[in-house]
Amino acid sequence: MNSARCFAYMPGPKPLPLLGNSWRFALGSKPWRTSALDITLWTLRMLAGDGGAAKVAKLFGHPDLVFPFCADETARIYRREDAMPYRAVAPCLKHYKQELRKDFFGDEPGLIGIMETLVDNDRELPSDFLTELYKWALESVGAWALGSRLGCLNDNDTEAREIIRCIHGFFHSVPVLELSAPLWRLYATTAYKTYVEALDAFRMICLKRLADKGVCADIAKISGEKVATILALDLLLVGVDTTAAAAASTMYMLATNPRAKKRLQKELDSYLPTNRTVTSKDLNKLPYLRACIKETLRIKPVILGNGRCIQSDAVISGYEVPKGSHVVFPHYIMSNEEKYFPSPQEYVPERWLRDNDVNQREVIRCSVSRSRKGVVAGCEQEILRDSEQVLHSSDDDVTAVCRKQKEVGIHPFASLPFGFGRRMCIGKRFAEAELQLLLAKTFHRYDVSWSYGALTYSVTPTYVPNEPLKFTLTPRKKDRLHKYS
Repeated sequence: MNSARCFAYMPGPKPLPLLGNSWRFALGSKPWRTSALDITLWTLRMLAGDGGAAKVAKLFGHPDLVFPFCADETARIYRREDAMPYRAVAPCLKHYKQELRKDFFGDEPGLIGIMETLVDNDRELPSDFLTELYKWALESVGAWALGSRLGCLNDNDTEAREIIRCIHGFFHSVPVLELSAPLWRLYATTAYKTYVEALDAFRMICLKRLADKGVCADIAKISGEKVATILALDLLLVGVDTTAAAAASTMYMLATNPRAKKRLQKELDSYLPTNRTVTSKDLNKLPYLRACIKETLRIKPVILGNGRCIQSDAVISGYEVPKGSHVVFPHYIMSNEEKYFPSPQEYVPERWLRDNDVNQREVIRCSVSRSRKGVVAGCEQEILRDSEQVLHSSDDDVTAVCRKQKEVGIHPFASLPFGFGRRMCIGKRFAEAELQLLLAKTFHRYDVSWSYGALTYSVTPTYVPNEPLKFTLTPRKKDRLHKYS
């Protein structure tokens, strides 16, 4: 601490007298827009310099935000946490639970067949396919949390659409309430009204749906119905947008990368059962599928960063940071940096394969190298069968990326789409299983392709595509069509 620089010297946008920095987000001029926080993070990365940190200070009603752009620094901060680390609650959510609806929440903090019916005559999915993904995610987490089907995938899905509307209202309001001038503390702004109405409607739906089954029913027996309802609200609130966005991005990445798609389908053809229910043991045989999801969440994570409120004074990237500051770990930036992931914009799932995953059905081992004459050397006998085709299909690039990635390694704190430690995403395992099942069945049954331009993304605060998800689904084998529901 004695050798650290004063916090005031940490780079960041300069706050104005009285107005602080909230005015930047209130005006919404580039790069300070709540719907384009990815651009905001790259701007802060530029200010921080290589391996440094930047801050956004003097936000009305909000502690100073500190952004360390270094995986080693991220690891150090996470590992110095107390037994029960403190992840700051958004002031607007704290206001809703502990003030506006305190009478309900009290002191509790809370915590593939349909596709076939959707395609048109050209085998394209509809423009609102993202909504169908939301419904799928809602149905999945609802069955787990509440122990009953919500009916989201039925034709008469009015309540499902109402739940999704509430979730969107909540998420779209949060960035405006949190980063812009907090006028909602003085009077009910439009964003505030949308926010409260969405949460109220969502809370009533959860109360009505709570049954004697599922995870929440077990909680109800121990801690009471109110606690179980709050848990259901939290699980459904955070488990729909995020999982749907991850599924959409992974489908897009694979649809626009034929090499990776073909590699995945070879794995699925070999190990995915079609005559019985898929089990966790079946999913364990699909390392390339898991690598595809990891690579997608590296390039397009559903949440741009996660954070902590530090409980004591700390030194971060050489600067004194006072107790109470919020540290935001911008893993979206780090996972797209060359120093952590060579050729970061290239979709190369192979970079995530471990040595013990590489056998006759894996694509490549990163130790493959070339002599000066261009002769492949170092390939191990057991991977020659599948690696030849990959190397012949423009994948010298894949070999080079894997070799470089092996040299630098994968820093365990450079890509954290689910967070880390005791406060990591509560639904991580469930979300991973959801994604693996959906993607495995989809790409096993269909050749998924994309005929439009590159997707652009907005922050809502979930990182989601802007354009309609009009994927083309071409059945791979007719005899598979009747085997999936």
